[in-house]
Amino acid sequence: MKSKVNFKSVIKSGGLLVLLILFLSGCSTNNTKQSKSQSSTSSVATKSSQKKTTKTDLAALPLVGKWKNSGGAVFEFQDNGKWIYQTANHAKTDGTYQLAGAYNHQILLKIHGLDQSIGGIGNYLGIALSKKDQSLFIVGFGQFARQGSTTNIGTASKVRLTGAFNRKPTKPEQLLVGTWMNTDETAEVQLTTNYDPDGQYQRYNSKTNQVERGSFTATVVQNNEPTVTIKLTNQNGKVTTENYQTNGTWTQLTNSKNKVSTVYVKNQMPNMIQ
Repeated sequence: MKSKVNFKSVIKSGGLLVLLILFLSGCSTNNTKQSKSQSSTSSVATKSSQKKTTKTDLAALPLVGKWKNSGGAVFEFQDNGKWIYQTANHAKTDGTYQLAGAYNHQILLKIHGLDQSIGGIGNYLGIALSKKDQSLFIVGFGQFARQGSTTNIGTASKVRLTGAFNRKPTKPEQLLVGTWMNTDETAEVQLTTNYDPDGQYQRYNSKTNQVERGSFTATVVQNNEPTVTIKLTNQNGKVTTENYQTNGTWTQLTNSKNKVSTVYVKNQMPNMIQ
């Protein structure tokens, strides 16, 4: 039996795939840490540039295979870019995945098929490999143990996004990579935006049920609170400039307009919540 996953219904029912954790788990965490992170006038990009970073071989990530949790659920990643999630009751959900980047035993995937309520633009999913590649921690799903042998993810375009990064992001365009959505679920307009490592974006508007696509660039201005300016050029050539204040970990963006602030949060990586 195949089941389709919807963010809102999953959260309301307390269902199996609690994937909104990817986005909203950042809210409480970042709110409590915001004052600390904002006390620094240096951005993540500036701090990271002062440290040596190790490159990750993107072709040597042993992700392909089956992984099982203690409750009997199985996550399978295939070498053709397909993923399958099967619950202990044998209900299945499937779709496709592409590698967006990896660093420090962490993997960022762009997943399609997980959520059908945001125009099919996909979601970003953070994964951590144990140092001996025996287990996976998948944000929103938990810990999975390797079942049998695994193989490397490979280099084919069907399993890797153009521009996938192989070290911890430092540039603003890389720091934005992921899925962002507003924290106010009662807002008249809910925007969900994916920023991809190749400089492309997709934005779903809940009011119009339309998807906007195009390219983006980002620049950072250092103030007491670092500000990022994002320039969007959509599929019709229309250019829009948006300004946001960022927190220290680049998991929260705040846009202030007409004395009203809108907060957007990004999917979390495993090292932020483990």
